[in-house]
Amino acid sequence: MDKSAFFKLSYGLYIITTKYEEHFAGCVVNTVVQTTAEERPKLLVAVNKENDTNTTMKKSKKVNISVLSQDADMLLIGKFGFRSSKDFNKLDGTEYLTGNNGIPIVTQAVSSYIEADVIDEIDCGTHTIFVLEATDAKILNDKPVLTYDYYHNVIKGKTPPKASSFSN
Repeated sequence: MDKSAFFKLSYGLYIITTKYEEHFAGCVVNTVVQTTAEERPKLLVAVNKENDTNTTMKKSKKVNISVLSQDADMLLIGKFGFRSSKDFNKLDGTEYLTGNNGIPIVTQAVSSYIEADVIDEIDCGTHTIFVLEATDAKILNDKPVLTYDYYHNVIKGKTPPKASSFSN
């Protein structure tokens, strides 16, 4: 199988954040999909089971999604994409606001955000697909969003091993 064919699929880059009691977790993901457009739209997000964010989402049942814009730099992406929330305070030096659900929402280099409740989970081997129901959403600006293609071909970013699109 030519796995490079999967690189032709279109992806965005997002920072998801969650919090359970006093523990905050967040990471970069490239798999967020809107599945319905009803009054409270449903979405899917895939998160590696080894990520602290996955464990924290399972406990909190809430998550915020920040849609990264093309002006996101590697420092921000690296902070949320290549470090663990267990060992590092990802909010230190990061622009954010607190959502209606009490969870920080990253606003630095972000075009919009969505607050959501976790309503179901699907085991996908290395990842959990979380089924979400949106509770709030806001556009912050009209900057172009950061696609995975732009990240690889313009920013020259790498794919971390825990990403859903990682390939050796």
